[in-house]
Amino acid sequence: MLNPVRTMIRLLLVILLVAVLFSYAMFQGGFVSWFLFFSFAPLLIYSILMMIYPIHLSKIDRHLSKKYTQAGSTVEVTLSINRLIPFPIPYVIIEDVLPDGLSWNDTRHRKYQFLKNPDALKHRQKTKVVKFPLFKKKITYKYEITSIPRGKHSFSQVKFITGDFLGLVKKEHHFDVATQIFVEPREVAMRVKSERSAFEEGEQASYQITAKHTNVVSGVRDYAPGDKVSWVDWKTTARKQKLVTKEFEQEKHKDLTIVLNGLSQGEDDWLAFEASIEVAHALAKQSMHEHGHVSFVALGVDREEINLSQGQSQIDRLVRVLSELKLVQGESFGQRLMREGLFVSNDRNLVVVTHTLDQQTWKTLHQVNLQDVSVSIIFIKSKAHISTKENQLLDRLKHEGIQVSWLSEDQLTSKFIEVNA
Repeated sequence: MLNPVRTMIRLLLVILLVAVLFSYAMFQGGFVSWFLFFSFAPLLIYSILMMIYPIHLSKIDRHLSKKYTQAGSTVEVTLSINRLIPFPIPYVIIEDVLPDGLSWNDTRHRKYQFLKNPDALKHRQKTKVVKFPLFKKKITYKYEITSIPRGKHSFSQVKFITGDFLGLVKKEHHFDVATQIFVEPREVAMRVKSERSAFEEGEQASYQITAKHTNVVSGVRDYAPGDKVSWVDWKTTARKQKLVTKEFEQEKHKDLTIVLNGLSQGEDDWLAFEASIEVAHALAKQSMHEHGHVSFVALGVDREEINLSQGQSQIDRLVRVLSELKLVQGESFGQRLMREGLFVSNDRNLVVVTHTLDQQTWKTLHQVNLQDVSVSIIFIKSKAHISTKENQLLDRLKHEGIQVSWLSEDQLTSKFIEVNA
């Protein structure tokens, strides 16, 4: 809003100019003096009318082409301004004030080439335009938000600035126009290279490649059309003199707990955190089909736990939580993780997705691993930022039998990500 004192000074200046020109015409007389007065008088009167023109009575609506979309997509925004009085306006500057969450561009997997310097993505232009409506009552402004980032974004204010022909008067008003858009995390193509599982009888763990060796032999039966040749039990076939195929007992995977680190230790962590959310989201979606019960825990300002085995409502809740989750400064992630590890039983797998790794986190994973819990860690960090200490901790975790995946810009910029979990 403009300063009311400054506005009053401008009004007095306009009145003073009218008085000066009128006095000059009265005392000087002649054609020239009166010509100047009558030439400038309409403009000065217009400036006075502009002073009292109620721009706050205008109505502004904001329409979004999408209210629900995925990160990296494009959204078209339309601002419609309806003026109550068709007062002639020479120009108007319209600016839609974007939420802070839209200050950077989510260029999908390509954004991770800036994992070393994430601030390079913060170059979104202001959504501002100059229109020349004159007597038009309706003004429309359309623009696009490209590469929209994840989050629940709340639009609020629209700036409306105008003035007179001479530049003596300037009016500004901020309209409150509340609009929200919900942007869910980008879907990532992921392959889980290995996992541990348990069979229905006994608790012996097995190491396997995803989508292979998904069952164990429980008996034999007569061959049926459609059975694979690899299923034929040749020894029994030779003994019985007829084709016999193996019967399989469906493998039962251990339950899974996924823990996401939402705590920050530095200003440049935010892009690695975005990668953590996308990876954790993809891992959770894939694990629902491969594990018994999957629970997801996000450690941020609050602790959010979601049991994904309870149906579609919990899956929708996961998307909502990951969309709204913000990186915050807080206590050590290792300390928070320690409290989580105390409640993980040895009949579950634990996967930790984090962008930070310190001595406390290593100690926690080490102690949980000693409890006969299958532990995996997915660590996300730029090659330029990973420290010698972090490399040493990753090596120690590997030597202790913990599955480690380090994702840097080399892996994240690929359209297909592989992790060990």
